[in-house]
Amino acid sequence: MKRRFAAAGVVLVSVLVSGVLLAKKGSDVTVPAQQPSLTKTKGPAGAPVEILEYSDFQCPACQRAQAVLQSLDAKYPGQIRFVYRHFPLAGHVWSGIAHQAAECAASQNRFWDYHDVLFKNQTLWSAPQNPSDSLLRYARDLGLNLDAFGACLADETVRGRVQADKQTGVDAQVNSTPTFFINGERVAGHIELGLKGEAIIRKILNLEPSGGAAEAKSGS
Repeated sequence: MKRRFAAAGVVLVSVLVSGVLLAKKGSDVTVPAQQPSLTKTKGPAGAPVEILEYSDFQCPACQRAQAVLQSLDAKYPGQIRFVYRHFPLAGHVWSGIAHQAAECAASQNRFWDYHDVLFKNQTLWSAPQNPSDSLLRYARDLGLNLDAFGACLADETVRGRVQADKQTGVDAQVNSTPTFFINGERVAGHIELGLKGEAIIRKILNLEPSGGAAEAKSGS
């Protein structure tokens, strides 16, 4: 296990270095061809409400939005299907590799677990030092196959899959995180999600406005 962890660590450090160089050089660097990312959904396929989320694992507001999403899921059980799409921001130096790691976790059907760990520990792995040990430890703690995880991180197409997700957001004019689309209706930010977002959900479900929804309406 230690040997596998070390081998995966070497791969991740290499990916981190190349990722930082890409961030510094900007658009002059050619990225891998964009391919559809792995599907990242949870909740009933036939749920009447779909919340599509564009967020960045290093974004504090995105981290705060997770509590709102969990609250909505608990309040309307079985009524919401959640869809996640990567939207790493250029200003967050470690965001790209975190999204690639999450995409690799998705390849082992553990995206949401890795997603939760990244947001829970955001202030730890996103500090200004190399986060490779943390990202590998999360994979190990979740019981992921480290050989497969390391091979996935070394696969240049993974970065392309992350960028493919982001491009769908760019095409939808997403310019900040988190941004949500609730059955196609745009909601920006974690505060608006708990107000306008819940109002949209209750309308879809033919429910009376809640206190939060009423506040959102009066403040608009």
